[in-house]
Amino acid sequence: MIAALKRAYANFRGFDETGSTVPMMDGPLKPNTLLDSAPILLALPEVDNLLAAPGGLFCSTGGELLSLIMSDAALAIAERWSMPAPITCLASDGGQGIAIGLDDRGLLIRGGRHDGKTIGDLAGRPFNCPTAALFLDPDRLLVANGSASCLASDWKRDLMSRGRSGSLWRLDLAGAKPVAAPLAEGLAFPAGLARGAGETVLVSEAWRHRLLRLDGSALAPVLADLPAYPGRITASAAGGYWVALFAPRNQLVEFVLREHRYRQRMLERIDPAYWIAPSLLSGASFLEPIQGGARKKLNIMKPWAPTWSYGLVLGCDAAGRPSASFHSRADGHVHGVTSLAEIEGRLLAGAKGSGVIVGLDPQAAKARRAA
Repeated sequence: MIAALKRAYANFRGFDETGSTVPMMDGPLKPNTLLDSAPILLALPEVDNLLAAPGGLFCSTGGELLSLIMSDAALAIAERWSMPAPITCLASDGGQGIAIGLDDRGLLIRGGRHDGKTIGDLAGRPFNCPTAALFLDPDRLLVANGSASCLASDWKRDLMSRGRSGSLWRLDLAGAKPVAAPLAEGLAFPAGLARGAGETVLVSEAWRHRLLRLDGSALAPVLADLPAYPGRITASAAGGYWVALFAPRNQLVEFVLREHRYRQRMLERIDPAYWIAPSLLSGASFLEPIQGGARKKLNIMKPWAPTWSYGLVLGCDAAGRPSASFHSRADGHVHGVTSLAEIEGRLLAGAKGSGVIVGLDPQAAKARRAA
């Protein structure tokens, strides 16, 4: 009875009893058009996993690993290597070794002292969803398994199923067979890893829209209630971090996540492309939800329109506090930024949704905010 009265009072006064509010983008996250105004260095469908390593610049597209070179202020593909499954993450050991995450296949080491080693399970558990990897040193590798029930390519299902089965593991590669030790479990799709101060590691937990600090096996929040889903993290040469936020949060999605029967029926009956769910790219089909007057006026997309996809790169200082951001708004063309890499004083952003790599000036967002 008391709960019903509280709900009635909340409805009358306009309170949000569902917890479906999304924080505003303001301050360091104030929207701009810096991603859209950045030069396109390479158009490459499904581009992902940018990695700056001693051996050069790498990225992936589907099941191909690509080596990139800078040519006349643009990027060009130098070499291609085919992998047995879609590539889901890359990490450099600081030398010639690269860890390659493979969807539903675990992880493969290519080059370096552990060349050819594979990790197909984690202490007997399936390594089905490698979302991020980080070398602590050439013999120790930290990996994230985003979900115990979904593949990395099926991230949207994990979100809409309220997945909380992600985990972090440390791999000892020194022996004949890699040994896996669990560090944290029950995570909501851990999607990014980066070295912090000392032995700490920064972790992005996508479905809880926050950044965590891992110290040993203890996790503590660093930055919470982000307006978008954080993915991969890259250390900045000037100190701090760059975070790729691959899709925006939406009040309607937050509401649907709390409507269990409706959500279950949607997952069972509707094509995932048309779910009420975030996406790396939107506006390609008239069957998508949220269209018409809420998004367009005189057939022109409103920059501030509600949208399933967005482009967002967040700069944080060494303590994890937001300091700058690059945006591609609802009407932009650099959506679904999933990976970042710093090279020769330039920040590269790979937009998997739009299929482009753009070059950013790391100081541009800070200068715009100061102005």
